Amino acid sequence: MPPEHELYYGFTRFAMELNELEPGMREALPHTDTRLRPDQRALEEGDVEAAEQLKHQLEQEQRDRRRDNAHHVPAWFRKTFENGEEMWVFSGEYWKAREAGFCDNLAPAIW
Repeated sequence: MPPEHELYYGFTRFAMELNELEPGMREALPHTDTRLRPDQRALEEGDVEAAEQLKHQLEQEQRDRRRDNAHHVPAWFRKTFENGEEMWVFSGEYWKAREAGFCDNLAPAIW
């Protein structure tokens, strides 16, 4: 275990580093990447109260979006049927959007 692991919820070094953003990564990520969640950042920085408030706010906004727009079309996957079974297949569009800098903003702002 890493030093002071008690301060980091008993996480291993690997777990603690999963959400770290290396220099230049932010520009290569879609705005929907969970590493950009403000509640997660607040928790990682030790601000539990802010993290709880932000999480509650995000969840309420998510409920509102679902209520107001029940029809969502996934950007990176498409539904297909194979042997009568529903499957989700990667569309390949993610890499094109990433190369373009995710400028189309296919997904709504979620945080």
